[in-house]
Amino acid sequence: MAIQIREAATDDLVELMPLWDEIKGDNPTLEVELLISRIELSTKSDTFRMMIAWEGPRAVGVGFVSLVDAGTWADSPSVQVSGIHVLHRARHRGVAKALLNAAMLYADRWGCSNIVAAVPPTEREANRFFARLGFAPISTRRATEVAALRKKISGESSRIIAARKRRRPHTEPGSSSLAS
Repeated sequence: MAIQIREAATDDLVELMPLWDEIKGDNPTLEVELLISRIELSTKSDTFRMMIAWEGPRAVGVGFVSLVDAGTWADSPSVQVSGIHVLHRARHRGVAKALLNAAMLYADRWGCSNIVAAVPPTEREANRFFARLGFAPISTRRATEVAALRKKISGESSRIIAARKRRRPHTEPGSSSLAS
């Protein structure tokens, strides 16, 4: 059966639950509200879409495309694909390639000449998949919470910094407080 790709709609939530259960996997703290918020964002945003791969009436894959700045030295925006997940039982049947084909249509629509993929470094199979398609590593993105970074940079706990900020005089709107 052919794989069909279409944008997510609020009515798709029930059919997405088997995918969501697999995505949650080892992370049971993920709440379904996150999935709902992504569907809602996809229906409202001009630069973010949630794509669903369908095999007949069943949702077998999901992926996100967004218009992103490709980096400081890039001269045009790129399409980023992220969160691609294919049901285990539907793998090796062209679902991910169908999602990437849809991402290329967004690249054309948004006038982008590049597609970048956000792939977790621990996902060996996914990284190999993208490498086989010609995706090359261009950077490593690392993430941390602001409070944790503040603590590491300043050597002070975020609680102490927050208390100090509360004691500072309020700055006028439009003025910068980053230099303080």
